[in-house]
Amino acid sequence: MNISNKQFFSIYILLYISLLIGNYFNEDFAYGAIHDYLIHKKNAEILGDNIIGTFLNYDDLRMPHSPIYLLYFFFINNFFGENIAKLINIHLILLLPLFVHLSLDLKFNFKKNNLLKFLPLIFFISPYYRSGAIWIDDNILSVSFLTVSIYFYLKSKISQNNLKFILLNTLFLSLAAYFRPIYSIFGLYFFFSYFFQFKLSKKFIYYIFFNIILSLPALYYIFILDINEWFSPYILRVNLITIFALTISVIFFYSIPFALSNINKLRLSFYEKKTLLFSLIFLIFLFFSFDYGNPKYSGGIFYKFSILIFNNNYFFYICSFISFYFILLVFKKFDKKSNLFLDLILLTLLILIGIHGRIYHEMYDPLFYILAFLLIKNNFYTSVINNLTKKKISYFFLFSIIFYFFSVIKTFIYERNWWA
Repeated sequence: MNISNKQFFSIYILLYISLLIGNYFNEDFAYGAIHDYLIHKKNAEILGDNIIGTFLNYDDLRMPHSPIYLLYFFFINNFFGENIAKLINIHLILLLPLFVHLSLDLKFNFKKNNLLKFLPLIFFISPYYRSGAIWIDDNILSVSFLTVSIYFYLKSKISQNNLKFILLNTLFLSLAAYFRPIYSIFGLYFFFSYFFQFKLSKKFIYYIFFNIILSLPALYYIFILDINEWFSPYILRVNLITIFALTISVIFFYSIPFALSNINKLRLSFYEKKTLLFSLIFLIFLFFSFDYGNPKYSGGIFYKFSILIFNNNYFFYICSFISFYFILLVFKKFDKKSNLFLDLILLTLLILIGIHGRIYHEMYDPLFYILAFLLIKNNFYTSVINNLTKKKISYFFLFSIIFYFFSVIKTFIYERNWWA
C-alpha cells in the first residue's frame, strides 16, 4: 500500500484541525482535565503572587504536581492569556506524534513500510492526549519530552558520533522529569542500555556526569531544602499487590490490538502449565490482599466496570488474573534472553508509575504505545510493527475509535465517580 507524503500530510492536518476544534469547544472526554486545569490555574496564581516565596514553601500548597510545571502554567497563562496559552501548549504537545513518526522512520525506513506512517495518528484519537493537550496537563507534557528523549536514544544507537545524541537523550528526559518527577525512573532503562553498550568507557562516564549535573537542582530542592511533601505522602497509599493488579490490567487493555494481531501465535502458545500455576497463586494473593477502597476517579476500566456492573471486585479479579497470565506468557514465550532484562525493566517502570497508589488510564495512554512502538523488544509486540498490514493497523484504529466513542458517551451520560 503506497501512500504519498501529500496524502499522509493531508490526514495529519485534518486530525490537527480536529484538535483545534476540540479546543474551541472545550473538549474534555477524559472527564477531569477541566477540573484539574482550574485547580492548576488557582495555584499558578498563588505562585505568581510570590514566586520565590511559594517555591521555598511549596509544600504549603498541598499540590501533588511539580513546581516547574506550575511555573510553566503561570508563565504561558499570564504572558499570553488563557486562549493563546492553550494554543501554545497544543502545538508543544505535537512533539509527541511528530517524534514517534521520526523515531519509526529512523527504525524502519518509511520507503519500505509506508503503513507505519499511520501509527502516530492514533494519538489524535486518544481522549487523554487530546484533553491533556487542550487543558495543559503535566502528564502529557512530560510524555512528549520523554518521546523526544527516546528519539535521541534511538539516534545514538545508529550514529557514529553518538555522544551528542546521548546527551540530548538525557536533556529531554530531564525535562520530562522536571515537569513530572516520576518519569525520572526511565533513566534506569537508558542507564542499563548505555552500560551494556559502552561499559565503563569515557562516553558512559560523560553520560553519568551529565545526569548528575542535570539532577542537582532537584536533589538540592528535595533533600537539602527538604521541600518534598508535595509528592512523598502519596507514595504507596495502597499495597503493592493492589498497584500491580491494577497496572497489569491496564497494560493488558492496551495490548488488545497486539493480541488481535497475534491471535494465531496466542492459540499455539495459550496453554502453559507453569504459567497457569503462577497465575492461580497470584489470584489467591490478589483475593486476600486487594484493597483499593473504591476511589472515585481511578482504578482502570476493568476495575470500574466491575464496580459499576457487579458492585464487587470479582470481575476485576478475573480480568487481573487473565492479564497476569497474558503478560507472563508473552514474556516467557516471545522474549529472547538477550532482550529480556531491558523489557523487564520497562514492565517494572510501568508498574512503578503507579507507585502513588492511584491508577489512571492517562498514565498509560499514550505512554504504553510509545514504548511498544519504539522500545519494547519482545517479539509479540515487535512482530506486529515489523510486519504491519492493513488488517493489523485497523485493529489499532478501531480499538482507539471505540475507546474514544465510549469516552464521549460516558462523559455525557455517567457521573464521573465510576470511571478511571
